[in-house]
Amino acid sequence: MTTTPKNIVLTGSEGLIGRSFRKFAEKKGHKVFCLDLKNIRRKNYYRCDITDENSVIQTIKSVLMKSKVDVLINNASSNPKVEGKLSRYKFSNYSYEIWKKGLSVDLNGSFLMSKHLLKHFEKKNKGIILNISSIYSLVGPNQNIYAKNKKKYFGTKPIEYSVAKSGILGFTKSLAAFYSGTDIKVNCLVFGGVKNKKQDHYFSKNYSNKTIMLRMASANEYNEYIEFFISEKNTYTTGSNFIIDGGATNII
Repeated sequence: MTTTPKNIVLTGSEGLIGRSFRKFAEKKGHKVFCLDLKNIRRKNYYRCDITDENSVIQTIKSVLMKSKVDVLINNASSNPKVEGKLSRYKFSNYSYEIWKKGLSVDLNGSFLMSKHLLKHFEKKNKGIILNISSIYSLVGPNQNIYAKNKKKYFGTKPIEYSVAKSGILGFTKSLAAFYSGTDIKVNCLVFGGVKNKKQDHYFSKNYSNKTIMLRMASANEYNEYIEFFISEKNTYTTGSNFIIDGGATNII
C-alpha cells in the first residue's frame, strides 16, 4: 500500500524533529503547512503563537483558504535545549511564570490547534491528529545525567516538561474517545532523546548509557514512524501512545 500525499499542519516546525520531518514529508509528496514563532519567509510557513486562540484561529483560517487539511501534528514544545553551559535550579525557588509557559505551549497549544482543526475534520468526518510526547511523560528525568556539579535540591531538566508531556498522553486518549465511530484518529508518539552536535558531552554520554541501544536517536529516525501513523496503513489504531525510545524506559 502506497501512502497518499497529505496536507499536513505541523506545529513546532523549526525545531529539530519538526525540521527533519518537514523535509522528509515534502520529499514524500506531502504538502506541509509549518507553524512556529520564528520570523521566516518561506512558502507555507506561518508565524503563529499556538497559546493564543486568536492567533490559532487566524492561522488555520489562512491555511484553509489555500487548501483542505488532512493531518495535524502537535509537535511544538517548550523544551530548553541541552547545549553548552547548563543552568541548574532549586525547585523551591522555581519561577511560576516559567512553569506556566511550559504547560501552555504543550497543553494549551495542542488543545487550541486540535479544537479548531477538528471543526474542519468534523465536516468530512475524517482526519488525523498525531501528538508528540516524550519518555519523560512516563519516567521522571534523572537530574544527575545533566551536569557534573551536583547540588542538593537542584536539578536541570524543567519539571513542567514532564508534567506537560504526561498531559499529552491523557489528552490523546480522551480526545480519541470523542470521535468514536468516526474516521477521525488521534494518536501519540512518545519519543526518546534526540542527538545534536551542540549537546553537552557529559549529558549525551550518560543519557546514551541509560538506553538499551546505548545511543540517542537521530531526528530522521522518527520520520518513518510519523509517516506510518498519518497514513492509510494505520487502519486500527486510535487513542494509543506508541513508545519509540531505543529501550530507554525498559531498563533501570
